[in-house]
Amino acid sequence: MANLQQIKQVAAQLHLNLDNPNSVREQLKGINQSLVQLHKLRQEVNTKLQNLNQPNQAFGLDEAAAIGLHLLGKHGVARQVTRQGNRAERQEKRQQNNARQPHIKMKNLIDNYVFEGDRLKLMAQNYLKEQQSKEK
Repeated sequence: MANLQQIKQVAAQLHLNLDNPNSVREQLKGINQSLVQLHKLRQEVNTKLQNLNQPNQAFGLDEAAAIGLHLLGKHGVARQVTRQGNRAERQEKRQQNNARQPHIKMKNLIDNYVFEGDRLKLMAQNYLKEQQSKEK
């Protein structure tokens, strides 16, 4: 699983110094490698988020009990059982949402670093084009 330290290590490799074309080409290779690593980390985070998003769609005992109580004419008790089940479901959804938040923040951080890498990549490519046109 991707962690914040791995993301920051890869992001630290995203730098560009426009000094000479050969150096810029080497830096561009490093930027591309960093972007590939960031995309892999993002896939890991997305996989974890998908696993967390899997709903538990099981027909619970509380629902079965409520149906049975309704059939027996115990409607008040059945409503109480249903309310307790609904309350438990809401609590579980809140816990799932809280578990997703760090992964969502990590995904957003990776997206920002990918955006920065793409920006540096474009700057390097533009620099190389300018240098090439000056040579002609």
